[in-house]
Amino acid sequence: ISYSPIVGISSNIVTGKLPRICGSDITVFPAPYGKAPVLKERFLNVAHDMIMPLHNIGQTAPMPSGGISQGHVEEVMEDLGPDIVIGTGAGIHAHPGGPRAGAIAFRQAIEAKMQGIPVSRYAKEEGHEELKIAMESWGV
Repeated sequence: ISYSPIVGISSNIVTGKLPRICGSDITVFPAPYGKAPVLKERFLNVAHDMIMPLHNIGQTAPMPSGGISQGHVEEVMEDLGPDIVIGTGAGIHAHPGGPRAGAIAFRQAIEAKMQGIPVSRYAKEEGHEELKIAMESWGV
């Protein structure tokens, strides 16, 4: 596929509609928050095609991926809402405290957003050491 606006098949067709029509429960697609050179407008169009009303076809859970760390959680959830799967690799496995600490830090970032608390502030509160370390490591 191509994310070029002038060549290839439209990314929202290939990564949004087609997997959904084929019955995909979750579709991984590149996100503009980390390392993927994706236009945010295209990214949002792909996600929209996964969840918009489409006759009797069920929704597909969007799974943005590609360099997403705990510091990106607020923006990802602001853009796509809470009904998503966040694809992360290094954000968990490269955490200085190990993969378990990385996973805990992600959960803490999600809890902060769900409670309406800025992730950067939540990281400074007692009991959120894993998130604090992640934010110090990767920021955003």
